[in-house]
Amino acid sequence: MSETKCTVPIAVLRAAPFELPWGSSVYAKVIATNIFGNSMPSEAGFGAVIITKPDKPVDIKEKLSMRTASSITIIWSDGL
Repeated sequence: MSETKCTVPIAVLRAAPFELPWGSSVYAKVIATNIFGNSMPSEAGFGAVIITKPDKPVDIKEKLSMRTASSITIIWSDGL
């Protein structure tokens, strides 16, 4: 099983038709789409909260396996 992600800009959730206020909890169902069609909807995921600023990152470190001659990758925890 591979892990994927979906990023939704806060501006989208704050605008019509959603118009969610700061501090709202966000619950989502996901439908995967490919050339063969759509999947069944996932179970509702939850836990995201629209906040005005993120929590301070903690446990900051370099991910050595991602180092190249021209870049490094930094990882951290959100402390939650």
